[in-house]
Amino acid sequence: MKKKVMLALTLAIALILGGCGPAGSAGDGGGTAGETTENSGNEDAASQETSGGDKKVIGVSLMTLQYEFFQDVKAGIEEAAGDEYEIVFNDPALDMQKQIDAVENFCSQGVDAIILNAVDGSGIVPALETAGEKGIPVVTVDMKPESGTFETYIGSDNFLGGELAAKWALKNLLQDKENAKVVFLTNPLSSAAIERIDGFKAVLAESAPNVEVVAEQGADTRETFMSTMEDILMANPEIDLVFSYSAQGGLGAYDAIQAAGREGEISVIGFDASAEEQDVIAEDGCYKGSIMQFPKELGKACVESVTKVLNGETLDAEIGVEVGIYTKDGIIYAADLQ
Repeated sequence: MKKKVMLALTLAIALILGGCGPAGSAGDGGGTAGETTENSGNEDAASQETSGGDKKVIGVSLMTLQYEFFQDVKAGIEEAAGDEYEIVFNDPALDMQKQIDAVENFCSQGVDAIILNAVDGSGIVPALETAGEKGIPVVTVDMKPESGTFETYIGSDNFLGGELAAKWALKNLLQDKENAKVVFLTNPLSSAAIERIDGFKAVLAESAPNVEVVAEQGADTRETFMSTMEDILMANPEIDLVFSYSAQGGLGAYDAIQAAGREGEISVIGFDASAEEQDVIAEDGCYKGSIMQFPKELGKACVESVTKVLNGETLDAEIGVEVGIYTKDGIIYAADLQ
């Protein structure tokens, strides 16, 4: 009996000691070189060590991965990175402080480069200064920082997008309306929004000076744009066209116009050509078109720019990616409207 008890104790001790191996043994959560790591905005990015081995590591923070556009930018980055880089993603979910923390954590991890789509062009400047002090190159995309050190800004040609929307509208929607009334839905905190609206205005000033801008209002989500558009509809019995800087604005306007029963008198042009926009454009109702960006191409251009910087090349201050306008008849490019 005593021998059986001693044997049982010996086995128990062996099992306990066997489960106390050194940290980082079986069950270690460290990533394998070449994998894509993703941090949510609620995780401490500094707690995740990069594991690129011989590969260069790129830290990426896009303002949100909630929207299709930024999911496509992410896909373009992953496709271009292939097996050459390890990519560490961060999603700050539109929280500026979380994005600042993420960039600082990338710096403390010692990533080789950072790709950044800023939540706010002004608020991100301190994080850019941190990266500059560490000597880590930053490539910015879709939201241009107001200042700070970065290698280049890569974006859809936003001014061209606004011009394209205006030229197409004048040719196809407002051709018989010399004194047409137009609404702009924008976001004063977004440099991209300002450039898009300015591009549209520039064409009006040159080609249709009698067109009247009856309202220019800002918002950020589909719901707030719908509410804003409802107020505009109440205040303006005559509206011919709504141009929105984003899909959220265009769809919010579409919701409000439908609810008011004014689909037959108002046309909408959005920006992004999201999947839902394409669906409503196909219905051939009031949603007539949307400026189509190519977000995967933006993502690819970011990785290509990182490669050039790491190879010692100097980049242009800004790199533009072409846009088109998505309509029920297909995609139309700037050259088609000359």
